[in-house]
Amino acid sequence: MKQLKMILIIASLIFLSGCWDSEESVRMLYVHGVGIDYKEDEFHVYVQLVSFANVARSEQINQDVMQSEVGFIKGKTIDEAFEKLYRSVDEKLFFGHLTFLIFSEELLKEAHLNEVLNSFTRYINTRYQTWVYATDEPLEQIFIETPILRKAITLTKLANPLNSYEQDSFIEPINVRKLIIQLNEPSHIVLMPYVTEKENWHTERGVDASYNIEGVALVTPTGFKGYLKKDAANGLQWITNESITNYLSTKIDGSDFTFSNKNKKVKIVPKVDGTNVKFDINISVSTIVNSFDVNVSENAIRQAVKKGIEKEVLETYKLGLEKNSDVYRLSEVLYRKHVGVWKKLQKNGVIPLTEDSVNVNVIVDKVRAGRTMYKNTINHP
Repeated sequence: MKQLKMILIIASLIFLSGCWDSEESVRMLYVHGVGIDYKEDEFHVYVQLVSFANVARSEQINQDVMQSEVGFIKGKTIDEAFEKLYRSVDEKLFFGHLTFLIFSEELLKEAHLNEVLNSFTRYINTRYQTWVYATDEPLEQIFIETPILRKAITLTKLANPLNSYEQDSFIEPINVRKLIIQLNEPSHIVLMPYVTEKENWHTERGVDASYNIEGVALVTPTGFKGYLKKDAANGLQWITNESITNYLSTKIDGSDFTFSNKNKKVKIVPKVDGTNVKFDINISVSTIVNSFDVNVSENAIRQAVKKGIEKEVLETYKLGLEKNSDVYRLSEVLYRKHVGVWKKLQKNGVIPLTEDSVNVNVIVDKVRAGRTMYKNTINHP
């Protein structure tokens, strides 16, 4: 009997030994977001630590609990900067909950993106699902903003861009995994969401600033080609099959209309004639008419949506050419479909493109008007 008890004790010690080197969650600090700038030959790094005291609470959060704190360090390398940060913290930093990275315009211009990605992706606790953004605004200001209605800081647009993407699919979010893939493929350009701070919300205490995604930064493995902001980026939403809801505002017979478009499908087909290549961009959508002030026919709606989408796609494409950027990654489309032709035409992964290289075809499959059919809610006298 004594031998049996001894065996059981030894066995329990063996199974419990796996927990001896575990770390208590309360003895760690959790990194939520990181912003990286580059000034005067040094990396300027902002690190946002998050408190989980208000996370996963269904009721109103405790306003007396500090949601986050932002640290700032500088270094000749990313690792040197974090080495200095470790000296100023009370507990171990945990990067397993890192949700987003923000890169400054200067860092992109100085072509330090690859160095930063190397540092973060080689660290064992970081994830490839981390969201990435670019900005030309001061990073310190962006990191001190709190969510609308002071909800948990883990619910901001930066931390969870897919939350609001369903209602307005203007700019497709991108994570570290997709960033690396696109930088390693023709045409070696990434449309990184451009984030800014906008003071368009107000409370009884005054202005409540929020995050806005207002376009894209045109990023390459070796540099930065500028931005497409606001209306200049409108064409991008029609080229991705990932989008859910897209909006279009236009005029019909002098009156303003706003259409929401769903069930969009996009197919880009290269047309090859020797070394002459053109691309058919075929887009099909279903449109919903929500905002209008005059009675209108279904055919007029179809034509307005068709022309409006075609105009936005072409305008964004031409603005990309002005920045020497293949914003629709047409070079990659040719690479996938006709690699032999691509090899003959490409230079550094990119094929030559002109304004005449694309032809946009839009088909409006269905037209709906919500609860009623294309008639005013109130009749004019």
